[in-house]
Amino acid sequence: MLRFFIQFVTVLLLFIFSTIFAWYEGSTILDNPWEWGYSTPFSQLLNGEAHSASDVSHLTTLYMQLNFNPLFQLLW
Repeated sequence: MLRFFIQFVTVLLLFIFSTIFAWYEGSTILDNPWEWGYSTPFSQLLNGEAHSASDVSHLTTLYMQLNFNPLFQLLW
């Protein structure tokens, strides 16, 4: 049982680390306002059109990293 618990905690920590790193990598969309019109599907769904960096949702930054910036995925 202890072995299962250690494996579960290890996988959980790896998942959390990967998610945080993906959000960091995807946050480059905040520096490119010319891409907000066609690259922010979740933000447009939730808030309408994005006019400032605060209008871009965290879900969109994760989406951007997974689809357009998969460098971190290649490392794993």
